[in-house]
Amino acid sequence: MLKRFKQDPSPEQAVGELIFAASIWGFGFVCTRWALDFAGTLWMNAIRFYLAFLFAIPVILSVPQLKKHFNGRQFWLAAWPGLFLSGTLVFQTAGLAYTTVTKSGFITVLYIVFVPFLELLLIKTPIKRAHFIYVLIALIGAALICDFRGESLNFGDLLTLICALMAASQIVFLEKQSPKISSAFVFNVFQTFWAGVIPLALAIPFEKMPKFPLSAKALLSMLILSFASTLLAFLIQVRTQKVLKSSAVSMLFLLESPFAAFFAYLFLGERLSLSHWFGAALILLSALLSSFQLRGRKQKKY
Repeated sequence: MLKRFKQDPSPEQAVGELIFAASIWGFGFVCTRWALDFAGTLWMNAIRFYLAFLFAIPVILSVPQLKKHFNGRQFWLAAWPGLFLSGTLVFQTAGLAYTTVTKSGFITVLYIVFVPFLELLLIKTPIKRAHFIYVLIALIGAALICDFRGESLNFGDLLTLICALMAASQIVFLEKQSPKISSAFVFNVFQTFWAGVIPLALAIPFEKMPKFPLSAKALLSMLILSFASTLLAFLIQVRTQKVLKSSAVSMLFLLESPFAAFFAYLFLGERLSLSHWFGAALILLSALLSSFQLRGRKQKKY
């Protein structure tokens, strides 16, 4: 595995890896719902990140090709992406306590709306006029899937919208840092450390301790969230953003929403109403239309 991830992927390989990562995150929504029976939002995320971090450190220190990148520069470089990643998953997890896995999956992908604006602000990438139309379509879709009628707005849906903004920030900040990343694996481990700082600091004074012993389902969920969703899937994101722009990456991540809906149907028996599906279709339509803009944009190669 380390040999395969040593070199930057080709753009074609990056696309395949991102689809695989999206499927992992799609199932991660189900695992998060199961894990909430074991611990609260803060403790669950703190354990998730630091379990992955503590496992990865001996790996890095025992592999000379990785150890040489284990330094303060890479540690501090991962701070902003890690903190935004923390916000993404804390708000997403908190939202899942109040909304369904399927709705959370589709609302989360609204980060595609925010990414181009943040690119303009931080990387000076211009926004095409057509994108504003796609934003409108996506927002209408979000209104439908959230049953937006003022007083009926689900609190969990609102938390998930904040999660989407955090996710967009993490994607764009990661692209901003990509030219300076010397090892995707080491950077992701440092990002994992930073992602656990806020939930751990808040969990100790404000949240009840996790419930022990763990059920088999909770244990399996935490292992999948720590090693598949955190170490593997975010490693894929870090390395693919060295060859693809954040706009392209965020488009492919949209696949996590249909994966989440599929796994929620399979394992949790969740269903959506006709208006919910129409709203979800509008969100994906806006993403599909936006993707056509990427054809004329040069891919970055670092």
